[in-house]
Amino acid sequence: MTDINYFLSEKKIFISKLIISGFRNHIDTNLDLSNGISIFIGKNGQGKSNLIEAIYMLAIAKSTRTSYEIELINNEISKKNGHVQISAIGKSDTKNIQAQIDFDVTTGKTNPDKSLILRKSLRVNGLVRKSPDFVGSINVVCFEVNNLEILTGPPSNRRKYIDILISQTDQDYIRTLQRYRNVIKQRNYLLKLIKEKKSSEKELSFWDERLIYEGANIFLSRKRIIQKLIEFLVPQHAILSGGDEIEIIYRPKISTKQQNINNLTREEIESLMMENLRKIKSLEIIQGISLLGPHRDDIEIKFNGELASSRASRGQSRIIVLSLKLSEASILKELTGYSPILALDDILSELDEEKRKIVLETTINYEQVFITSSDEFIFKNINLPKSKMYNIYEGKVTEKN
Repeated sequence: MTDINYFLSEKKIFISKLIISGFRNHIDTNLDLSNGISIFIGKNGQGKSNLIEAIYMLAIAKSTRTSYEIELINNEISKKNGHVQISAIGKSDTKNIQAQIDFDVTTGKTNPDKSLILRKSLRVNGLVRKSPDFVGSINVVCFEVNNLEILTGPPSNRRKYIDILISQTDQDYIRTLQRYRNVIKQRNYLLKLIKEKKSSEKELSFWDERLIYEGANIFLSRKRIIQKLIEFLVPQHAILSGGDEIEIIYRPKISTKQQNINNLTREEIESLMMENLRKIKSLEIIQGISLLGPHRDDIEIKFNGELASSRASRGQSRIIVLSLKLSEASILKELTGYSPILALDDILSELDEEKRKIVLETTINYEQVFITSSDEFIFKNINLPKSKMYNIYEGKVTEKN
């Protein structure tokens, strides 16, 4: 198991107060929490996943379950043009941090269809913050059922996972991503104009330079974090799986050839990108989109020598993703100095009794852990010191005696 000395040397933080108001089916959830393990029991559809989603949003400023934030708002709140809040106080030996997300819902008076208008604000210790300055205020590592799509889904899922990990340790990376996405948007628009003979190829040079500069920044950040992830993942997965092999391979799309570019300098990377942009320019104009850059990267995850998406069972996939998440926690601890909070939604289903015990014993060393399950008997024969159990029913949370 993980060396206990690893945890004794770290700074620790936990959520002492959690307020969720008007968020999905949580109308008025107000919890006083302590460190240790908090177990939330409830049938499907009662609000367990919504609770975990809200906690994770306090770390990364957005939902990983939907891109449409209006879906986060409780229906009754929407009808009343109301207010939604997710707020937490993070406590440590040296500081307290209040992270808060607010949504104000109004009906657009000038909209013909009277569609809802959503205004979102982020605050840290009462001060309004933009996303790059909010993310990482309270670090949370979260397992959600849809995380299995890191393995089975398209490359964008794996890019998103890596980008969220980097963003919790490097606020500047969020700004880099924002600038890069704008570059791709503007460049794609220009490529379509050139395709339609409405603009000149000479206009591409500025956006090519921006793509290369920001793209190289993203490539270098992803390369560093993936190398660090491998360092923690291999031994972590061996513990949880009983010895199965795991491998991560970064496949950056900055070259038209799938060559090993991990050892290239920044100057060599930029030169390679420029060279290959020239080679594919005519094809990009024909298709009207940018075909080269980190927005097309992939990260291969191999299980016992084959792609995990095709080789691993559902139970094995859960162990792989949990190993990724625990490795992510180790990285956050190393790079930020604080042990992150763990939020594990339905992690124990589809695991046998032995694997469940290993997983739960692994979580004991963390300062604070949130676990959800539909079956409280899973925990019956496992000793979990400093643990509390709660019921969730129709969005209402009550502590069990």
